[in-house]
Amino acid sequence: MELHFQSVLGKENIGDFTWIHQTGCQAILADMVSGTDVNQGLLILRNWLNEQQDNEVFNPFSLIKHIHTLFQSENIQAAFGVITKSDFGYIFHHVGNLRLFSVSKSVSLHPDSAIHCQPTAVLGQPSCPSVEERHLKPQDEELLMLTSDGLDFSTLCAAEIDYHTLRSGNLYRQFLPAVADNDWSALIFPVCKTQTYIRSEWPYNPFVGPQEDRFHERRGLSELATSLFSCRQFDGFRIVSCPPILSDSSSRLFDGLLIYPYGVIPLELKDHHGDIKIDVSTSKRQSLYITNNRGTRSFPNPIHKLREGLRRFGDLPALKALDPLLKNTGIVVFTSPNASVKCIYNDEIYHTPFTQAGEVLIAENKNISEALISFCKKRFGKKLKARLDESEINRIVDLLVSTPPIQQKNRHWVGDYQCSETENIKESTDYYKVYEAWEDSELSWAKCFSFDHLSSVHRQAEIQSLGREAQILNRLGKKRLHGVQYYCGKEVTEDHLYIFLEPAPELNLTEWTNKKTSRQEIISMLVSLARILESIQSVGEPAIIHRAINPDNIRIGDDGKPMLINFELCQLETLATLPINARRTFAQRYQAPEVNEPGQTLTYSADIYSLGLIAFQLLSGHLPFKDSSKELIAKGRRPIFWNSLCKDLGVDKSNAQFLQRILHTIARHRPDIKEVIEVFRSW
Repeated sequence: MELHFQSVLGKENIGDFTWIHQTGCQAILADMVSGTDVNQGLLILRNWLNEQQDNEVFNPFSLIKHIHTLFQSENIQAAFGVITKSDFGYIFHHVGNLRLFSVSKSVSLHPDSAIHCQPTAVLGQPSCPSVEERHLKPQDEELLMLTSDGLDFSTLCAAEIDYHTLRSGNLYRQFLPAVADNDWSALIFPVCKTQTYIRSEWPYNPFVGPQEDRFHERRGLSELATSLFSCRQFDGFRIVSCPPILSDSSSRLFDGLLIYPYGVIPLELKDHHGDIKIDVSTSKRQSLYITNNRGTRSFPNPIHKLREGLRRFGDLPALKALDPLLKNTGIVVFTSPNASVKCIYNDEIYHTPFTQAGEVLIAENKNISEALISFCKKRFGKKLKARLDESEINRIVDLLVSTPPIQQKNRHWVGDYQCSETENIKESTDYYKVYEAWEDSELSWAKCFSFDHLSSVHRQAEIQSLGREAQILNRLGKKRLHGVQYYCGKEVTEDHLYIFLEPAPELNLTEWTNKKTSRQEIISMLVSLARILESIQSVGEPAIIHRAINPDNIRIGDDGKPMLINFELCQLETLATLPINARRTFAQRYQAPEVNEPGQTLTYSADIYSLGLIAFQLLSGHLPFKDSSKELIAKGRRPIFWNSLCKDLGVDKSNAQFLQRILHTIARHRPDIKEVIEVFRSW
């Protein structure tokens, strides 16, 4: 995926919408016109994009025409813009009063843009609006910015925003002074115009071999190099990527290696912004505290990661012959210019650079040279004399770059867990990947979700959405309910959310049924499943509703007892809020009709409906409809239909009314779980 766009929206945004194509090469900004049904417009737009998206970007004219038709039929209106990456730059198609800015040393209105207080044309208007087309080619050190009218033009142009501040993260805070109302949004591009950050004023290129992939890491390494070039004591330094560490627990532990006249130092780069406090003297893992526009939160302490890696770092083949004093120190570098970092040491507060934490230094990019000079003088004396000359530095670099990848046990650290890098194909989906993971010697599942959104605002919303399963399972785990996959913990990294779970049995309900199980065993299984739902319902408010009960999400252990897994749909308002790849994950034939209807308030009866279909499938070998549960509406009007279902199930016709209720398309008519258990036991 190429990354060309970054988006940011107001936190209380209601009527603005941004979207980035899965290829990263196309982006959309829509500003809904107030007075129309804004919520319906956003729902239509979001759902249509999710359903139509494939590997090819949209034809902008066709896209705008189609959205116009959809909006027109619902009396919805919106200003609308589409930006598409082209061979020569970008093509901007738009309707309405969106605003295009150029950002270099300051913010200014783009020459091809104009300011309109009211849109002269919008999508959804009675006549077909004309689409304006602009060809854009950003210059060196220039960003383009498309915004809605929720950002004040004059304030934005007067704000202290330039090319470098827009590339340094924390976009939300930078836009706050220009916010005119709660509905505002912006698209910034190109966010990855350059893949390297080599500067013409450097005496040479210090980077050898492939460098880190993430934007903030490449930017951080570039600024770090600029700082080092300002110090003559570091002449000849090089920066290389870190080869795999010889360990059971890591395949690539550090963000880069600095080889300079005083040794080899692993680099751990962090791009957090805000007021940062890092506890240097504690062994507590969550001891990095950050206060910014998202509040105060704790994160894993990077010092611990460095210390763990340093234990094996010196065993790299390229470094074995090196004096231990030249390879036993690492440095944590905070790369964001919007970070204010303080270190807590023995209950005292210190500013960076901090060099009293033993083998780990803490610095910011602006004072990295100061940190290294202070460290070297403490270790080697005030009259610094190089320990490695240029030829020795180049020899180490050559050895590091030529070191073949070492595949030990093919695991890496995620928090306190060692995760396999081999995907469990059978359990993985398009929505998430599953890996084996170990905490000490105890086996777990690591369910790994990739983040799709590029902006920090969207990222936080996505973490909250994906983390619902963890929240629910943690709540159930405190009750230690039998028959529910046990929650072990979660970790958030730069690109992924990991949820650690008790391993589920491989055998699903369908496979178990195919093992020539008796009718009595099936009925006993149905009672067990109903009791699991009963125990979940006993947890109380807010209601926990699984919403995706199907044969694959029910696993049977060696002891013959069922386990309910995959709670991704819990607490989501509607299935439409899931991306298209997630919706394919769930067997919708087993879901209650109301689960997929926007705006429906779901109750426990949604899971009871699914359990009714499971019961019918297990006892009859098929579902009571051919294609969709909608067939039950027409067929259910005839009493003979329910009598025939009783015959298929091998139960008395007196159960016809119960079947009609448990499979009722209207939730309030279904039985409660206690009645279901009682009926199942009578079969």
